[in-house]
Amino acid sequence: MIRYVPNRNRLLPSTTSISNQPRLLASSLGQLDCLPAELLLSVLDLLDFQSLSRLSRVSLLGKDVIEDLPVYWETVQHAPEALAVLGQTHLLSYHPATLLHSALRQSKCVSCLAFGGFLFLPTCERVCFECLYENQALRMTSPAMAKECFSLTDHDLQRIPVMHSVPGTFGLRFQFVHKQAERLVSVKQAKELALEIHGSAEKLTRLRPTYRPGRTSMKDAAIFRHFHEAPLDPPGCDLSRLPRKAEVVEDDFGGMASIRFPSLSDAGTDKGVLCQGCLVTYSHYMQGVLPQSTLSELVPVDVGPYRPLLALLTRLWSTEGFAEHAHQCYGVRRILGQ
Repeated sequence: MIRYVPNRNRLLPSTTSISNQPRLLASSLGQLDCLPAELLLSVLDLLDFQSLSRLSRVSLLGKDVIEDLPVYWETVQHAPEALAVLGQTHLLSYHPATLLHSALRQSKCVSCLAFGGFLFLPTCERVCFECLYENQALRMTSPAMAKECFSLTDHDLQRIPVMHSVPGTFGLRFQFVHKQAERLVSVKQAKELALEIHGSAEKLTRLRPTYRPGRTSMKDAAIFRHFHEAPLDPPGCDLSRLPRKAEVVEDDFGGMASIRFPSLSDAGTDKGVLCQGCLVTYSHYMQGVLPQSTLSELVPVDVGPYRPLLALLTRLWSTEGFAEHAHQCYGVRRILGQ
């Protein structure tokens, strides 16, 4: 979908006007030729990958200019799967290339601020597996549910991305088969839009549908309540270590709007690693042989053990973070015979 010519040693365009640069076969960018390089780069920063790819096919000069951009070639080289999925889900044109590249160059989950090994496609933010499961703001819903939940119209929803899902089997804790493509919107983006339209959180709360026999089911009422409570600011903590909210409905669209996503630094790429020691820890708990002192360290007093221990099995660690974790992990010590 996007052409790639790996050449890391190329320099950015010089500070002279693009029109003053030598070009082969009278290569041209059309009216963009007259722009100074600094202004041209500012314009390119506003474009999405689809637009950049099209511009690279206009001429040899366009090809050289686009493929010289670190924003372009770093993302194409290190995150081609994300670009492909963004295209398949009809989201590629919503995100400036700089936004996706910025996420690539970061490592923290936007919700808990630990390592985030996934990309949340509608917002182009880095997230972790547990926050995808626990944080209601990272859920997806149908346009119809979003309209009813936040008192929005079809015209309103045109202001936020609508994702076209890829058919298949998806899930976080539980798997669901989706044989047809679904049109979905982000709960976070829908709530932000509703706050902008309705003016205040208090007014939005008054618009929340409640249980009404024959009109709003108990399940939908519970979903609407949790969507209204979805945090727009980062909780900044491991949500599995907080008490579980009552009446949380399983996410029917879990995993459909995220993809594994590497973190790129000057040291290279980091996709994150699972800890085999944590699997031992969980197994020992299930067998009833996990020391009480270890259980007390892993599970807060007012929280049941299932969620925080299960979260250990799916937590991705950065290379640096895993080295620190391994020194403290009960399961790693058991594997090493300590």
